Amino acid sequence: MVVVDEKLTRKVAELSRLELSDQEVQMFTSQLGEILKYVEQLQTVDVSGVEPMTHPLEMATPLREDVVRPSPVDENGKPKILKCAPDVLYEGFKVPPIL
Repeated sequence: MVVVDEKLTRKVAELSRLELSDQEVQMFTSQLGEILKYVEQLQTVDVSGVEPMTHPLEMATPLREDVVRPSPVDENGKPKILKCAPDVLYEGFKVPPIL
């Protein structure tokens, strides 16, 4: 097991771009040590023959049928949504060039 001391905690904080006070370093040193002890304990568990899971509950995702609905149009036959567009080009939204 890795020995967790204040030097290691400060190094992890530096790599994480965190500024920690001396009090926080002491607190996080003990917490990090406890976390690593727990991870070490988990590594001793025999999981051979256990299927990997993406979710603890088997749930089917309900899907709805895709339904195409025409866009509402104004009296001129143009899509109503274009009325709120700041600028229109070729019967669609005009956007600034990307390149």
